[in-house]
Amino acid sequence: MEKRIIIVLALIIAILLLAFSFSEMKGKKKEEMVVSMKIIPSEFTLQEGGSTEIVVELKVNNMPYIAKINWSIESSGNTGKLVFENESVTDSNGILKAEYFAPDDVDEMQQYIKIIARVKIGGHEYFATANATVYPLLYQTLIEVEKEREKIIAGETNILRAKLFANIDGWLPLKNKTIIWKFYANGKEMMVKESKTNGLGISEIPFFYSNAAENVSIVAEAIFERNLSGEIDYEGCHANLSFTVIPEKPGDFPVVLIHGWTGSITDALLNYTWWNLTQKLVANGFKVLDFDVTKPGIQWLTYEPSWFEEHHIPWIAAKVCEKIKEALVLNGYPPNQTIDIVAHSMGGLVARFMAEHYMADVDYWNKDWNGTGYPWYGDGDADITLGPYQIDDLIAVGTPCHGVPPNINESFLRSIIKYAYFPWWMGQVPDMIYDAPFLQAMGYKGTDLVDYYGVGGDIGVIIGDYPVDFDGDGIPHYSDGLCPTESPYLEGKPLYILEGHAWPVGEEDHISLIAINEKVHEYILEHLIL
Repeated sequence: MEKRIIIVLALIIAILLLAFSFSEMKGKKKEEMVVSMKIIPSEFTLQEGGSTEIVVELKVNNMPYIAKINWSIESSGNTGKLVFENESVTDSNGILKAEYFAPDDVDEMQQYIKIIARVKIGGHEYFATANATVYPLLYQTLIEVEKEREKIIAGETNILRAKLFANIDGWLPLKNKTIIWKFYANGKEMMVKESKTNGLGISEIPFFYSNAAENVSIVAEAIFERNLSGEIDYEGCHANLSFTVIPEKPGDFPVVLIHGWTGSITDALLNYTWWNLTQKLVANGFKVLDFDVTKPGIQWLTYEPSWFEEHHIPWIAAKVCEKIKEALVLNGYPPNQTIDIVAHSMGGLVARFMAEHYMADVDYWNKDWNGTGYPWYGDGDADITLGPYQIDDLIAVGTPCHGVPPNINESFLRSIIKYAYFPWWMGQVPDMIYDAPFLQAMGYKGTDLVDYYGVGGDIGVIIGDYPVDFDGDGIPHYSDGLCPTESPYLEGKPLYILEGHAWPVGEEDHISLIAINEKVHEYILEHLIL
């Protein structure tokens, strides 16, 4: 019995020893499985749209191994793609070749891409990586700049021009591209502007500089920035030019005086409006533009609409343009001579229209205008041929840029102008009422290419309305008896307000402001040079 027990125990021990030995051998086999996997090359660079071959090499225990390879690609942008041989299975040599195609377009100078190959062997996953850097295909660009004039008087406009080209199978113009202009005055950056190239790759920008107390050296830098966002990418480029601005002196620019509504119906009214100011301008060295050189003395601009209902303010502005250009030539100036303008009442709206709607076509008026586009339109030929590039200063006295109360209408005007009735002048009256289509289309901002100064009178009375605060300073004002005091205000532009009384007690009423008010005249003399 004991012998049997000993034999059984011996057998059990033998079995356990065999099992342990087998398990140890199996563990050793597992430990001895060595998987080697790599991608060749592990790092490379490509241009966008390019391709290169990559190779996966797979070995187990240093022997080639056949297995299915799985792939993934990681990137902050487009990843590109892989094309495999043998359905992404390594061959008998443990090799798998693939073609990597970079993204067609990358939006940064270096886009990093990680390619990962994975394989499962014996229940374990193994991987290898390759790092690619893709850079854009940048076409070389060139910008050329030129200027109209080497030297300008402060208040004149210098037209600058940039021509942009790209080397795509030869140098070709680049259209519809943004040019950034940086301007430096005596070495200090003064402003940054933008312009677009046209179909010929040309971009123009006006440069306007006023109020120079001494010579100013201007450097203009035209910059085309590197562009990576389009289907075609361009390298950046830049070019500089320089010119000089010299101070303005009285007499450098002829002064054009533009009267207001019905301002030329009689010689007496026209003379009363401009006589005193003209004498002061001439005495201080300014040249007032003469509109009839065949007569002695200075003859002022006159204009008059006809009975035709289309003759709104834009139509009048077109006629004034013609008269000014003709007078410039007859006085020995070129037709594009820079001018200063002093305007009264509606004359300021006429001048604003020229300054803000250069090359507008204004033969007709749309009575059914719905707020889209402009209420004026024409026959296809531009009528406003004098614009902001030709106007230095615009001083508007008693000009209803924001309009007048609704009851300042034809009936009211007939009641205060008792000595005559002028129905042919009534076409412009609706243009000057609060929120009139004309005023809405004009807006209340003006142009930065003209130095605008508004002047308003306050006699403590406003007809048909309450005091209004158009300039937003929290202080409402009345009117000069016809035009609300703050109606000449344009956004961001200076407004000079004079509080007082109507003639004969004071000189702050609508007509006295321009005709006899000494403070207004001093303000005009000062700001025609500033």
